[in-house]
Amino acid sequence: MTQSPWPRCPEAAEYFENRLKQFVCKVPELGLIEQNLYNTTGVLLLNLVDHWILPHTLENEKIMRELGLEPHSFPDTVVYRHPSARLPAVRLMAVTNDRPVFGVEDISHFSISHKLTPDMVAGDFDSEYEEATNTFSNGAFGVVVRKGYSGFLPGIMTTELSEKLREARQLLIERDRPADDTAAILRAEEVVDKLVKLLGTARAADEFFHYERMYYTSRNSAARLQLEWQQQAGIDWANHDHHTYRSSREHFKQLIGIWLKLGFVLRERFYAGAEAGWGAQVMEHPVSRVVLFSDVDIHPDELEIDFSAIQLKPQSKLHTIGLWCALHGDSIGVAGMHHLECEFDFSKTEELHRNAGQDVMNPFTNYPMLKQAFTVAEKWDVDPSRISSLLKQGFISDIEAMRFLEDGAYGSHLEILQRKEGFKGFDKTGVSAIIKATDARIAEHEME
Repeated sequence: MTQSPWPRCPEAAEYFENRLKQFVCKVPELGLIEQNLYNTTGVLLLNLVDHWILPHTLENEKIMRELGLEPHSFPDTVVYRHPSARLPAVRLMAVTNDRPVFGVEDISHFSISHKLTPDMVAGDFDSEYEEATNTFSNGAFGVVVRKGYSGFLPGIMTTELSEKLREARQLLIERDRPADDTAAILRAEEVVDKLVKLLGTARAADEFFHYERMYYTSRNSAARLQLEWQQQAGIDWANHDHHTYRSSREHFKQLIGIWLKLGFVLRERFYAGAEAGWGAQVMEHPVSRVVLFSDVDIHPDELEIDFSAIQLKPQSKLHTIGLWCALHGDSIGVAGMHHLECEFDFSKTEELHRNAGQDVMNPFTNYPMLKQAFTVAEKWDVDPSRISSLLKQGFISDIEAMRFLEDGAYGSHLEILQRKEGFKGFDKTGVSAIIKATDARIAEHEME
């Protein structure tokens, strides 16, 4: 595996895995939820842990520090988080018993799906933070919904906030996606500017990507199938790992600018080598849990530059990303996301999709701490005017043009991912391989 800036934390990950196993044995009601979730969706309950509530003792403080978690002060609580691993947070509080708290998208939906009747609910519906507690004879667990908020104080839904949310969601529902790529990104930027003014960056980001996932799902049958299973289990897209956008070189700097307006910060920049023909900027939100992977065609002589900060020049050849955008439009516009990647038990989810008649490509990353595979691409019709333009510019051959007209071209995927050891990074070699394997110019049988 190529070197990653993100550590593997097997001891810390094992601590949380064992803690959940012990808790499930103690509270069989949660064990039934875990089993149902796994059997029907392939999602591991472990992937949904938002945080653990533990007794505030010197021993627990010592354990957290030994595991690499660092303390942060919040009202009435101390919260430990790992600075560079994908692990649950830990709240040390004046309690006697431990309690896991799981992150979902709607508490009522989750409760109805699993026949739960919470004995305590804190925070107003649709506010920045809601939490419910479910108590049984041998223990209790929590369920939480976060909307642009990383703290733990119950949210308050004011009349002002309610009106701002109504206005913001109307903007997102009515947002048009012009076929012209320049018009589409200008429209997206206009909507983002209004969202941030109404809601601030964190809540605006959560609202924006909720609707982005809806649009993407409407265009991908594998995603619709998976979401149907997850809605029945009451978690919706609570297990999302990252959102992948493809961009033309012309609009890449502007796309990154939109993400910066929403409050995202730059993480690692990817470039797999001179022959790869692609680059990606990974971005993460400091408050919302949304992670972005933005792809673009890159030339060999741009290896050492910050390609997210400069205006990239036009190119004489289209690589995989550029051709996809030329055929379908940029992801920020009419095309939508190239893929949504969510956390699962890899083997179980692959089995569920294959049994449902949805093919899955061979894994492009297969390591102990990271496994990734695409479902076979959704085929999309291509606007004849786009094909004609590509043919005239010499970017595609007559044979390719005819194939795209008759059969369409590869569109979006759902990505099945499994993480272990708290690893939050990606593998350049694996990503490069799958980008090549999904180039629109390859034959359909070569994708399998």
